[in-house]
Amino acid sequence: MDEVNLQKAEEVLKKYWGYESFREGQKMAIQSVLEGKDTLVLFPTGGGKSLCYQVPSLMLDGLTVVLSPLVALMQDQVEHLKKIGIRATFINSTLPGYEVEQRLVNARNGMYKMLYIAPERLSTNLWKVEEPNLNIKLVAIDEAHCISEWGHDFRPAYRNIREELSNTPEETRWIALTATATPEVRKDLLEVLKFENPATITSGFKRENLHWWVTESENKQKVLKKSVQKAAKLGSGIVYASTRRDCNHWADWFNKTGVKSEPYHAGLASDQRKTVQHAWVEGSLPLVVATNAFGMGIDKADCRFVIHHTMPFSLESYYQEAGRAGRDGKVSYPVLLFKKSDIDYLENRIKQSYPDYETLQKVYNALCDELDLAVGSEHEEPDTVSFSNVARRIAITEGRLNTALHLLQRLGLLHLVELREPRVGIKFIASPDYLLDFVNNAEPKKGEFLDKLYRMLGPQSVHEFIYMRESVLVNKLEVTSRQLQKALNVFSGYDQILQYKWQGETHLVQIAEARMKKLQIDHKSAYQYKDVLLKKLEYMARYAVTSECREVFLRTYFGETDCKPCGNCDNCRAKSKRDVSISNRDLEKIIGYLAEGDKSAREIAEHTGWTSEKLKKAVSYMVREEMIVVNEGNTESYRLRIR
Repeated sequence: MDEVNLQKAEEVLKKYWGYESFREGQKMAIQSVLEGKDTLVLFPTGGGKSLCYQVPSLMLDGLTVVLSPLVALMQDQVEHLKKIGIRATFINSTLPGYEVEQRLVNARNGMYKMLYIAPERLSTNLWKVEEPNLNIKLVAIDEAHCISEWGHDFRPAYRNIREELSNTPEETRWIALTATATPEVRKDLLEVLKFENPATITSGFKRENLHWWVTESENKQKVLKKSVQKAAKLGSGIVYASTRRDCNHWADWFNKTGVKSEPYHAGLASDQRKTVQHAWVEGSLPLVVATNAFGMGIDKADCRFVIHHTMPFSLESYYQEAGRAGRDGKVSYPVLLFKKSDIDYLENRIKQSYPDYETLQKVYNALCDELDLAVGSEHEEPDTVSFSNVARRIAITEGRLNTALHLLQRLGLLHLVELREPRVGIKFIASPDYLLDFVNNAEPKKGEFLDKLYRMLGPQSVHEFIYMRESVLVNKLEVTSRQLQKALNVFSGYDQILQYKWQGETHLVQIAEARMKKLQIDHKSAYQYKDVLLKKLEYMARYAVTSECREVFLRTYFGETDCKPCGNCDNCRAKSKRDVSISNRDLEKIIGYLAEGDKSAREIAEHTGWTSEKLKKAVSYMVREEMIVVNEGNTESYRLRIR
């Protein structure tokens, strides 16, 4: 990066984020983007990937489009950017059509520097109409491993990004970013994105401050209790469990034993999750017991430990979750609790998650029926669906239904969007003239409330349900959630001028193409990924049982070569103890020193300069061979044995 650009980039960094300088990898990535090169960034969790496109976006004269797979994550990113004074917005399936249209108009008029968008939205007619009018200068693809079928979070829509954005100007810059990409994933995503002579920038997967640890035990509950009691003395941490019930159980147990903790999972209301997240980040809550939903987009530098009570399906997931420890560079502990039956359990889970063709057809039909979608009809907007109703229609469990739905999504036949925040859908059933009379004749507060509500929703709300996030309505109407619900009850029940639907935390579903009478499925595409997942699980299992350096194993998996043992993981520590050898010369050194008089263990250590392992081994041998004696009343003091 030339001095002028570097100086400008550092000015932007300091102005908005308050940092004096970049990390070395960030500087190289930003330089590559500003020079117009296709850029692939491989930084570990907490490595500062976002700045690699956010800083250039503020230096380029135009719009940066950020492709992101997670609704909650893009919303968090945009809220943070707004707080520090950067104009940004997002578009995804949680927004009503009129709001998407308005945000695209705003983007066309230059109101934003960054536009976060879910990749599935690129195929919509509205995007295709508006895209040529957007001054797109940079495309950033976050969580880029989703492009690859070898990646751990594959999303079919990611593979179409380059094609969907083929009309962007030739000078548009491209950057792809991920924390977890094996050599196969890198090769695949570079080919799919058609990157030419790309700059690949990596800070490596080495985390010197992380002491990787695996404890194998048939009684993981007992080990977990001991581990948390010990680790809690170091600072705050996370325990990952697989089920909501386990999260609730362990959070309750640790609270009773003196470690303040809270559960975090999708079964909690969004305001509860936000409260838990905030308390943990700001330090008043030491421990969170969570499913893997916790951690994405959360910036906390001083997490001292991450304990996995349940083994993840892949090393990518494990590295990403465990890597949330020690972002401040201080010593921290990622710990995996493991027993051999875990492997069989996870293997069966993978095999069961691939239902047969007949089941897929039944689920697809039941879902379309629940949506009142006829054969040949298009499904234009995502809708909420009762999964329990769908499951009852075809007499299968909701667990089997979920696995079928996710496979249908992987095949690109439908889109699932998890709503992390409640939405309210409102439709006025009275005419605009009647509403105007109602506003003018109602008591002032009631009239003002209704007038504000109608202006927010717009004229389209007379013809269809318009959905908005509950938090937006509450904020703009200046009421509480309870007051909002009470008001809507009055307007719908007593006044009968509107209808409303309250959508809790659920999934939105959209059928990707016109409803088919018979599913057209490429069986190879449908089921080959099962083998990929089983292979990933095999590597995860090998990590758990290896006797070699844990960090070397991880770094080699992600494609690094010539890695040296870290010296800090459980295997390196054990090997160090085994490798300690004691010579006659070493024994003579201690004998000569004790000839001067009684010495403490600390004095002997300072005199010899040995490690605690070597000193312990030497002293134990000499006591056992009756060469030296432990002084009575002081187990850390020694003297020569008088013969």
